Amino acid sequence: MQENPTMQKLGIALAGGGARASAHIGVLQALNENGVFPDEISGSSAGAMIGALYCHGYSPLEILELSMQEEFVRIFKWQLITREWSRLAMLKRLLHKHLPENSFEVMKIPFHACLTNLNKGCSEYHKSGDLTTCIVASCAVPVIFKPVMMNNITYVDGGVLNNLPIEPLQNRNMKIMGVSICPHEELEQVKGIREISERVFQLNVWSNTKYRLKQCDVGLEVEDSFNYGMFDVKKSEELFKIGYDCAIKKMPEILSGLA
Repeated sequence: MQENPTMQKLGIALAGGGARASAHIGVLQALNENGVFPDEISGSSAGAMIGALYCHGYSPLEILELSMQEEFVRIFKWQLITREWSRLAMLKRLLHKHLPENSFEVMKIPFHACLTNLNKGCSEYHKSGDLTTCIVASCAVPVIFKPVMMNNITYVDGGVLNNLPIEPLQNRNMKIMGVSICPHEELEQVKGIREISERVFQLNVWSNTKYRLKQCDVGLEVEDSFNYGMFDVKKSEELFKIGYDCAIKKMPEILSGLA
């Protein structure tokens, strides 16, 4: 088992952000190269997908390779008008292919998926049950995906209410690192249905991310990823490098915060 440069366990929360989540892969690669390995991971939306693949046993470089495959690109490219059932079916097929056991219990590292329960109007943190359905639900961005039904409850993207799910990691005698890829910089103009849709979602997501980031022992914002849209799925390699470079630059602070 890998050892961390800290006496305490380490939990990492990976924020959602669409295609920008490829930056998470670079952050994980940089951490691993410096001897930092999470004991648990929680994630929302695309952060949940990256987290699940990592916890299952895929290396960051293997996850990067998966993110560049055409079947992945087709699912997450921008389409306002789409056959929702087809997009969901493709995502489920992709997850079943790479997470064939479809089980939280087989994960090499404990994993928590954050979902938004529309019936109750609250966040839920799943660590057991139907793994692929939970990930699909966590990624179900309103309008882009239709909601996911489980046990007669309607679920959508975890980031709607909690884009940085630190809660499953809190009060567990572990250090917490949060990684945010959520843009919140000022824009000179916002125009067109795609830009407006993205901006509205970003601002809502940032409102529930910023105070959670401050609660982490280490809060890492991958700011250079903000220049990319949530549908820039063909920019995985660029975003991987951005996440990697950011983590390497901040590594002294990260190691200090986790010590």
